[in-house]
Amino acid sequence: MAMKKHYLRPLLLIAILCAGLDGLLYYQMLNQHLNNQRVDASLRLATLRARLEKEITANLLLVQGMANFISVTPGLTPQIFTQYARETLQDSPVIRNLGAAPDYVMRYVYPLEGNEAVLGVSYRDLPEQWETASRTERTGELIVDGPLQLVQGGTGIIGRAPVFVYQKGQRHFWGVVSSVIDADRLYDMAGMRDTTLKLALRAVDEYGQEGPVFWGQQDLFDPKMNAVRMPVTFPSGNWVLAGTPEHGWSHTPPLAFMIHGLVLLLFLVSGFAAYRAARRNHLIEQTRESLNHAQALSHLGSWDADMRTGDLWWSDETFRIFGTDREEHTPSLRGFLGMVHPDDRELVENQFAESLRSCGSYSVDHRIILADGTVRHVQERGITECDATGTPIRSTGTIQDITDRKLIEDALKANEAQMRAMAEASHDALIMIDSDDHIMFWSPAAERMFGWTRKEALGRSLHLLVTQESDREKAWKGLKHFAATGQGPVVGSVMEFMAVKKDGELFPVERSVAAFRLGNSYYAVGSLRDITQRKKAEQELHAFSDRLELASRAGGIGVWEWNLKDDSLIWDEQMLAIYKIRGGEFSGLYEAWKGRVHPADITAAHNAIQEAGRSASPWEWEFRIIWPDGSVRHVRAAALTRRDAQGQPEHMIGVNWDVTESRMLQEQLHNLATTDALTGLANRRWFMEQTERELERCSRYDSPFSLIMFDADKFKSVNDTYGHDAGDIVLKAIAEAARSVLREVDILGRLGGEEFAVGLPETDIEGGRLVAERIRLAMQDSGVELEDGTTVRFTVSLGVAEYSEACSSLETLLKQSDMALYRAKQNGRNRVECSLVPPVQ
Repeated sequence: MAMKKHYLRPLLLIAILCAGLDGLLYYQMLNQHLNNQRVDASLRLATLRARLEKEITANLLLVQGMANFISVTPGLTPQIFTQYARETLQDSPVIRNLGAAPDYVMRYVYPLEGNEAVLGVSYRDLPEQWETASRTERTGELIVDGPLQLVQGGTGIIGRAPVFVYQKGQRHFWGVVSSVIDADRLYDMAGMRDTTLKLALRAVDEYGQEGPVFWGQQDLFDPKMNAVRMPVTFPSGNWVLAGTPEHGWSHTPPLAFMIHGLVLLLFLVSGFAAYRAARRNHLIEQTRESLNHAQALSHLGSWDADMRTGDLWWSDETFRIFGTDREEHTPSLRGFLGMVHPDDRELVENQFAESLRSCGSYSVDHRIILADGTVRHVQERGITECDATGTPIRSTGTIQDITDRKLIEDALKANEAQMRAMAEASHDALIMIDSDDHIMFWSPAAERMFGWTRKEALGRSLHLLVTQESDREKAWKGLKHFAATGQGPVVGSVMEFMAVKKDGELFPVERSVAAFRLGNSYYAVGSLRDITQRKKAEQELHAFSDRLELASRAGGIGVWEWNLKDDSLIWDEQMLAIYKIRGGEFSGLYEAWKGRVHPADITAAHNAIQEAGRSASPWEWEFRIIWPDGSVRHVRAAALTRRDAQGQPEHMIGVNWDVTESRMLQEQLHNLATTDALTGLANRRWFMEQTERELERCSRYDSPFSLIMFDADKFKSVNDTYGHDAGDIVLKAIAEAARSVLREVDILGRLGGEEFAVGLPETDIEGGRLVAERIRLAMQDSGVELEDGTTVRFTVSLGVAEYSEACSSLETLLKQSDMALYRAKQNGRNRVECSLVPPVQ
């Protein structure tokens, strides 16, 4: 019963730890896997959304242009309309037709073929379209409707704009112009049918409420689908685009089965080792625990040598192994060889030279002498990288302090007499062989049991000495497999066989066999006491640690451990890579981590992890770090706390992973949603949002605010004379010229076409007029040179309005400044006019 309790307790502890480790790793991998899927879907949705917005906005602006054309062409005839529509539709494959409806009756349509049914139709007779058509007159804005079933057949997205004409200085409603965007062509050009995503589109009404799903799978908007959603914004309209992977979200991380298998292997290996260790004496158990403790405290340093420049880089652990400080010692190949023990220097030089010659790897154990004269034993491994000509360009490797292991080996040698005495006192034969069946050790009990003396047995074939001839072929076949793998039918087993004494006498023997590896060779020990199982378990645990590290690297996850007692930190190589740690920047203390965290995030992150450490609760946080080159990275962290025997928090074990790319994606999506693609200025929506916030501030603090609207004079003639490419160049020049005379706090945006607006905080009507005049002069003195050498000059007309009791909303400000702009146009263009609404007294 005592023996069962002895091995059941560690077995239960191993099971709990393995289960916890498996759960933690799976949870982190699952979160990362789901996040990667959503980031991929978001990128693809963003591309589709950008294409939709581009196609819709570009084509709907043609409607506004047609409205402006009609407003300045009072004598519109079918011929003039047809000519204008034909030129407009040349570069627009998605517009099905253009139409004009004076007094809401469709009188003009192009092309006429296939659209004859709409001629003469009155919007007042179409209840499903009358509300949105009449709203254009009420709002004076472009309104988008659809997709709708068309009178002439098919479905389309209709953009309608009001047309106002001026007669004797008075503005009159003329009618409505419209364009029909072919929905199917739009989806094809946006690539929405050529994707592996499941997609759906839903309309958003003017009140921000979600409308019906008009394209795609309706269930994508069910919260249970957890679809990625993105707003599709265009003039006077909004949609929502939703999408998921074609086969739904995968909840199985790619390496999940490997992790489960590795943890299960760890449990089986550890459990078997615990069971076998329980059957050994207390001395073996103590030795095992001591070696496990020594393994946990071992450190591995790394180095990197540039063979072209001679520069040598050491990690912090390498400096610690050599007993030097980064601030006081500059590593070099010559300096390193100077620290190698004189008796080992030639061996190290030869191994390194051979690696350089063969462009291969090497491994060598040698001694080093520290500055205080202390001699340490290290294991050095390295590999050389060569260019195409075979010239070494780089050598990298690791160095591990194995002094403790060497001391243990020396202690074992020093106690050889004692061990031999124990073997002499044993009634069981202790025999060790190599993979070639040569006897390496023959105890006194073996001499008594088989009749062969130690001198006679050493170096002989074991199976020729002690097994029957009929068993030898099978035994030697097993030895061949053992020599390659360290495994065999008798390894780790207890069985009986008929042995042969020196005098030929047969007798039954119970045999227990264990195996271990030394260097590149396998050895077997026959004994009732299997003292090699500890070594076998250690080797398998090392292999598991390597596989776990590989999985960590593949997932980009760094692992760390924080000792809450002495404030020390242990980081793996992935942690060093995430934080760009080089040399003495990482001292192994908690303060070293704080030194990397962004100043704006350190207080919250520090308080959170300290609270988690005190309460022993799970910790998850996201914060920014600063790399040595000044780059800012976003890091996600999670940790669990372990308690000591008294129940007090003792260690925190956690992971970090870099989430910068997902944050950058969010910023890119924000820029796409707020920036005008042609000029780089704020787009209409972002300008309106910024100006609304500034008006709220002005109202709260009773501070002045002015708004300027301006557009390019005779811009249509620029497009007609030089082409739309030249028009785009002019618009960019207008944006740059305006930006050059404004303050950083001023809000500059492109409202559409050649129309721009400027919000001026802390500026009254007179200040706004002066700013507008500076803008006018900047435009008047500017010009753009085309590729053919032609210089295009341009001017702008500007209208200024001031925030006041009578003009207290953004909509009113825009109308007043637009009216002032119109007067500037009427009064000769290239001038500034101010609103006639009196300012606040």
